[in-house]
Amino acid sequence: MEFRQDYKTSAGILREAVPLMVEREIPPTPNNYALWYAHAADEDINLSEALLASFPEAGTYNEDRSEQLFFEYFVKQYLPQSEDTQNAVASLLAKLFGVVNITASGTHEYGDALKAAMATMESSTDEAEIQETLALLLDKTHAVEDLNSVFQAELKQAKQEVEALKAALQSSQEEALIDKLTKIANRRAFDLNLEQSLADATNPTILMLLDLDHFKLCNDTYGHVMGDKVLECVGQLLLKIQGEAVKPARYGGEEFAIVFEGALGEAEVLAELIRAKVESIRITNVGSTETLKTLSISIGVALAEPGEDSKSLKVRADQGLYKAKENGRNRVCLATPLDQSCIA
Repeated sequence: MEFRQDYKTSAGILREAVPLMVEREIPPTPNNYALWYAHAADEDINLSEALLASFPEAGTYNEDRSEQLFFEYFVKQYLPQSEDTQNAVASLLAKLFGVVNITASGTHEYGDALKAAMATMESSTDEAEIQETLALLLDKTHAVEDLNSVFQAELKQAKQEVEALKAALQSSQEEALIDKLTKIANRRAFDLNLEQSLADATNPTILMLLDLDHFKLCNDTYGHVMGDKVLECVGQLLLKIQGEAVKPARYGGEEFAIVFEGALGEAEVLAELIRAKVESIRITNVGSTETLKTLSISIGVALAEPGEDSKSLKVRADQGLYKAKENGRNRVCLATPLDQSCIA
């Protein structure tokens, strides 16, 4: 949740929030201020409903409930989306805070014991009392050593848990950018790759849009299981050519896209290679010897021009794809240059 009000607006919201807190006897902590400020500012209707239901009047305040609301509406948005990962992070933090508090408390007690021992040894002449004080101090020293050992062990375990969380997060992020059926990048990843490529002037950016010909007829004739098999095969084909300069993705449905960084001639050769490989795919229907009739794919290729944005490039690549469809399908067609497409 973000607050972007100016000074005058913020002051007005605060004047509304504070009386609401006072009449409910809400402690003026930073977290509580944030909650009631957000309510007064109408930032989130769900937060407002939860806040008013939890603390309708004086005497209903509950610190745990307030912390829960703050976590839900302010902290949670910065945590990973996976509930399991959120719980793991919360557990790890709770464990570390607990150990730190115990260690800090033990260290504080040891400091008090040391001060008392020093005072006794400076003022006392009773040898028995001094020996007893030293023995007590020795016991406290061992106790602090034990606390530090526990702390070190917990830190070691925490480090292992952090590494596991890091790996889980990386895996989760990667999965969020992969199309489950074809195992190549999804539309979200494609958009990111295209924007990054256009922002980098090191190499030319070329966009290819690919569309399987008569795919609806394939689904209607052979069923969706066969249709999915076709998409999987095309995905495997594109995965084999994936690299630093070649970033394929499932664009949607039976459409695919490739962000290519390099010369236009190289892109044309690659597009023609893909077209030929798709045409050579042979798939047998499950439970029979029936082989799917020849597959084909149409491809539109557009070279990004200086200053061109992703929206314009997509439109031109789509125009190239449409041209390929209009000219008989199963072919590669270049998009019209930007200046000419504008005239048209």
